[in-house]
Amino acid sequence: MRILVFGATGSIGIQTIDVIKKLKHQLVGFSFYKNSKKAAAIIKNTKVKYYYSPINKKLSNVNSFQELISRTKPDLIVNAIIGFAGLDVTLLAIKNKINIALANKESLVVAGRFILSLAKKNNVKIFPIDSEHSAIYQALLGRKEQLKTIYITASGGPFYNKKNTLNVSYKQATKHPKWNMGAKISIDSATLMNKCFEIIEAFWLFNTKNIVPIYHPQSIVHSMIELKDNSIISIMSNPDMRLPIQLALSDFNSSIKSQVNPLNFKKLHLHFELIDKKRFLPIAWAQKIIKNPNNSLAIVINAANEEAIKLFKQKKIKFNEIIKVINFTINNIKIIRVTNIEQVYIIDQLTRKFVHNYKK
Repeated sequence: MRILVFGATGSIGIQTIDVIKKLKHQLVGFSFYKNSKKAAAIIKNTKVKYYYSPINKKLSNVNSFQELISRTKPDLIVNAIIGFAGLDVTLLAIKNKINIALANKESLVVAGRFILSLAKKNNVKIFPIDSEHSAIYQALLGRKEQLKTIYITASGGPFYNKKNTLNVSYKQATKHPKWNMGAKISIDSATLMNKCFEIIEAFWLFNTKNIVPIYHPQSIVHSMIELKDNSIISIMSNPDMRLPIQLALSDFNSSIKSQVNPLNFKKLHLHFELIDKKRFLPIAWAQKIIKNPNNSLAIVINAANEEAIKLFKQKKIKFNEIIKVINFTINNIKIIRVTNIEQVYIIDQLTRKFVHNYKK
């Protein structure tokens, strides 16, 4: 299989290239942003022919995302770009009628309705890479009509049971206790914004509002589905992103030998509890969004979150102010009905300006 990877120098991108090699697929091209050192290493180690960065023209041999797609003619596009910036690639892949392995959850968060409509029109499949959605996808195979409830698990990040997070540093917030993830996703996990986005993503991917988040600090059960007969199916494995990547790259073929170590049941102690949405506002926001998915709330929350994380990294706000900044933004920006994809981009930019001015 010919695979094109967008966001190749990030955590998911690097692991994806490793999986491509192990599965004996062909990496036909990749994109990166500013990590030229890692990009140069990928070029050297894989002998890949085409590569592109929107800000590093010296280390690019094509001129745009579209040219990268046109030159490489991939069978599958992996979108591992972080944040709202990944929306362009998701839309491009669908317009070029190429199946997507999607790690960029923000695409569905801000524009799920438009993406799914366009994908259906162009007969494009979307394979989720998030471990939770990969697990749900697996569990639902042959059972979609029987689905009653999705239970989406949350590790809680490093501070779930910590009452005082005032002095949490950027370094502490980016150190996840279970998963090897990039800085932005690790911080989202620590604030539970990642779970907010994953609930919204699950709503679009699996067409249900019956989604319940469950605190599960061991990250062994990646998600569960409850069927109409009240039986529950869970997908369990050691926390390693190479497994959901492998499944997304192989049309969820579970017969392929895994690169992930098997579970040791002698050491298995699992804990589950419902998450208090009064304590964790991101969960309440997600549930509000999936009840009324056609307005701009998800776009505003996503943009405010990305800008708040930048402020935190720059030490302009404390860790425990990230949610406060998002909440303030929600309460001061008019939420409107979104009717076209152009509005998504406009609302995103207006929100970012608002947050930027908020801290001037």
